[in-house]
Amino acid sequence: MTSLKNFANMQIFGSYYIERGAKMNHVFSISIALSTSALTMGIFPVSAANLNSDDSSLDFSQIFIFGDSLSDTGNAFSQTGGAFPGNSLSFEGRFSNRPIWIESLASSLNLNPTAFFTNFSVSPDGANYATGGSLSGDQNIFDDFPLGLQQQLESFISPLLATDSSANSEALYTIWTGANDYLLDPLFTLGLASQPDAPPNIDTTINNISNAIASLYNIGARNFLIPNLPSLGLSPLATLTNTSNILNELTDEHNQKLEDAIAQLNQSLVGANIILLDVNSIVDEIIENPSQFNVTNTTDSWSNTVLAVCPDAFLAADGSVESCDIDVPDPDEYLFWDIIHPTEIGHQVVADEALSALKSEFKTVPEPTSALSFVGIGASLFAMSAFKQK
Repeated sequence: MTSLKNFANMQIFGSYYIERGAKMNHVFSISIALSTSALTMGIFPVSAANLNSDDSSLDFSQIFIFGDSLSDTGNAFSQTGGAFPGNSLSFEGRFSNRPIWIESLASSLNLNPTAFFTNFSVSPDGANYATGGSLSGDQNIFDDFPLGLQQQLESFISPLLATDSSANSEALYTIWTGANDYLLDPLFTLGLASQPDAPPNIDTTINNISNAIASLYNIGARNFLIPNLPSLGLSPLATLTNTSNILNELTDEHNQKLEDAIAQLNQSLVGANIILLDVNSIVDEIIENPSQFNVTNTTDSWSNTVLAVCPDAFLAADGSVESCDIDVPDPDEYLFWDIIHPTEIGHQVVADEALSALKSEFKTVPEPTSALSFVGIGASLFAMSAFKQK
């Protein structure tokens, strides 16, 4: 197994890693979201749990986040002593140049969950356990590090069971995972994804996500937001590794099976509200109509572009680029922060559409305020919900 020391010599990126090599002329900044979890808040006695609340008027009292680098608000950075993301243009340990989608969404819900591993505490508003590099199952990149999604959930659920308590039924639970399962497959890391001999097991990934939802439901959770995958083949990573076609095919199959699984869960889990957020369509819309979002570059990595001309560049606390004597591109004009993760622009659009999707089901959720919300495109296009009749 790859040692942590050797792994630290690679630049990790949200769901994939490539060792820096002389054969490529690009500056790679690949960040994997190493996810883990531990103690949690939101513990309520079973007898007091409001498992029959009227979801149509629900005002979320907490939010709990599980997943990888796309939802990581500093956990990987803290766990690794600042080694990951290994990118000097990371904003306070995020895998982006500014706060990410889940922070914007939580703020719109008047919630401020703790990134657990930054200070080993949990806010009354909830907690974020998402950390770069987690897989959807219980396998890890290293021994016991990072914890897979199922292990994250076990850390959340075990304290509840130990105290005969339930999860907060009035909280929102988000799970965004799956990309690492595919991008860490040797065929992709070696650039051999065009060989179909041993494709990633999509069914296993979908089952892992379904089991995660069911596990949370069984302990009392009722409200779920599950983003699907953006088209991995449209990322700078896919271009660099010549894997665009196979990654897009894989993404399409994953998303269709995820949609089917969530429709089944919405039918079988009585009282559950599971929203499938169509991030795939959101990102495709930005790529197809970039001018609507004031984006000019949807193909290159902003941080790689900057570091190629200013190797010592870093982000200041206000998000400005320091230690660079020449003008650098505006990150707000780029879709991609590195070769797989979005900039703040992409994250904000996802957050706005997530809020719109929640509003369509939970009437007391606040209105989105960002000017980045799609004009003329409702949540029905971007949030595929297979709700049961209530």
